[in-house]
Amino acid sequence: MIFFLLLLVGTGAFRLPEDLPVDYSGYKTLRVALKSDELRDLVVLMVENEVISIMDEGLGDEIDILVSELEYPGLLDSLSGAGASYQILSEDVGADIEEEKQELLKAVPGVFDFRNYYAVKYQHSHLDALVARHPDQAETFSIGQSYEGRDMKVIRISNDLANADSKPMIWVDGGIHAREWISSHTVLYIANALLSEVDTGLRSQVNAMLDKYQFVILPMSNPDGYEYSRTSNRMWRKTRRPSGCKYGYTRPDGSCYYGQCFGIDPNRNFDADFGRKGVSSNPCSDVYPGKQAFSEKNTQAMRDFLLKHKSNLALYLSFHSYSQLFLKPIGFDYNPPKDAAVHNAAGAAAVNAIYQTHGKVYKNIRSVELYPTSGSSADWIYLQGVTNAYTIELRDTGRYGFRLPTSQIIPTGEENIRGFIALVNTL
Repeated sequence: MIFFLLLLVGTGAFRLPEDLPVDYSGYKTLRVALKSDELRDLVVLMVENEVISIMDEGLGDEIDILVSELEYPGLLDSLSGAGASYQILSEDVGADIEEEKQELLKAVPGVFDFRNYYAVKYQHSHLDALVARHPDQAETFSIGQSYEGRDMKVIRISNDLANADSKPMIWVDGGIHAREWISSHTVLYIANALLSEVDTGLRSQVNAMLDKYQFVILPMSNPDGYEYSRTSNRMWRKTRRPSGCKYGYTRPDGSCYYGQCFGIDPNRNFDADFGRKGVSSNPCSDVYPGKQAFSEKNTQAMRDFLLKHKSNLALYLSFHSYSQLFLKPIGFDYNPPKDAAVHNAAGAAAVNAIYQTHGKVYKNIRSVELYPTSGSSADWIYLQGVTNAYTIELRDTGRYGFRLPTSQIIPTGEENIRGFIALVNTL
């Protein structure tokens, strides 16, 4: 049911680029238990009528919703009439965002310390700085450019880098969904830990991994969307290429009846059961997959690089947020894949190591157990023959959601580098 509701999502998705930044003052997020068909139908109706928007992609029979201050009293009346139980996750989303903005202002130019969220250009300059300090272990290069012309910069890390091509490759990416800021910064933390710039107590463990593998790390795979979420709409999810007219309604002259839509969901844009489950045909929806697989320049760049190296690819790992989950293939088929035992063991090792760090519980489940989806990056590379292909949904479980406080960047990195090491050791 959750994935069906997602088809209706489009928070700010059809706002024009010249629009003022979206103001979420007074908005609230709620978690609603979907205990009856009546309540599910009610939520569908409210989304269709743009009374609410969906925030989280699914937590079993619960759903996280976003509602404006204006619509909130009517929402409560509707939920009460349907006998719904709910909890308020955020009393004022706008205040949370404003608090986050104040944190962003504390960033010191030229300093990358994992105590803040940084713009793409500073993420890239940090990768270059790592290479400057570790020239025998690291190099950066671009695998392509985004629609707006931003580089998709990766860092490759290994001992004896000059001869690393012969080693099995481990790929890590983040930032596929624009609003999931913690994902790119966790990936950056992992890169730093591999070079012993942070978590130096792990040096011996990561050094053994660097002897055996080459790590290719893409912290920011959707740079256009990420920058837009920083400047204009904090809840933006997709890319930024114009994608069509709202509901597909186009005038004879080619203009849109109800507004121009922007962006494709990049994690619905890979060629894995493309366009069938957990997607929408409305170009303004947050889960619009595009007209065809790999329609986006960033997904094309990932495809081309990964296909070139797939015979040498030992692990694909993509970081998202939120919900604290280790997700295993496949997302569109309830039948367990042939490698399910391998996946189960890998997930168990990762979530146990995460738990041992700060006591955070990450559930080890198949993607389809959460909600059926087509077109994800992990499913696509798994279908290309890469046995170990996973997605991790990071902190938290809903209080802050996509707006994870900066104080949690380092703890999230600490638990996930340990989960990552445990995962790699299962290969």
